[in-house]
Amino acid sequence: MEYRYDIALSYATENKDIADMVYHYLKAENIHAFFAESPEAQTVLSGQNQREIFYRIFGVEAEYAALFVTKDYVAKKVPMEEASIAFSKHHGDGKVIPIYLDGTPLPEKLFDPNSTNYFCSSNGAEIASLIANRIKLDRQSVPVPKTAAPPAYSKNTMNIHDNTAGVILSINELNLGKKDD
Repeated sequence: MEYRYDIALSYATENKDIADMVYHYLKAENIHAFFAESPEAQTVLSGQNQREIFYRIFGVEAEYAALFVTKDYVAKKVPMEEASIAFSKHHGDGKVIPIYLDGTPLPEKLFDPNSTNYFCSSNGAEIASLIANRIKLDRQSVPVPKTAAPPAYSKNTMNIHDNTAGVILSINELNLGKKDD
């Protein structure tokens, strides 16, 4: 399937600065991201029914969705609608990536943290690296054998092994999955 965007970024307005940073880092990685504040997105959104546009973007036009979850995010209607759309359209395929910026979780009725990948960080470069590597790894279709040993964990990672995505994420900056010499 052809997608208009590699990933759509969902965030509360209070967190637009980190979403903007991630958006620009992803552009540098040649990842085509939908970021509502960008000039390109403003052209798409201008004069349109925002609810219809966001449904189309988060449900159909973006291959992945990154959710920048905070206390503000879970308290707001629009970001939670974007999250609901992304989860309902992707049916647990591992292409919705919750990123916990302040440790506030998504409601369990929407997201099961025991069966899906998520990531904790408030560092824009780290988040962009995770997203870019995740997309590149998925496109290489490198499944992880069930007998593989779990990777080394960093304080900024959660639930990256034995999950529905079936992929070990590798981020050089964090040394995930890298064995000590």
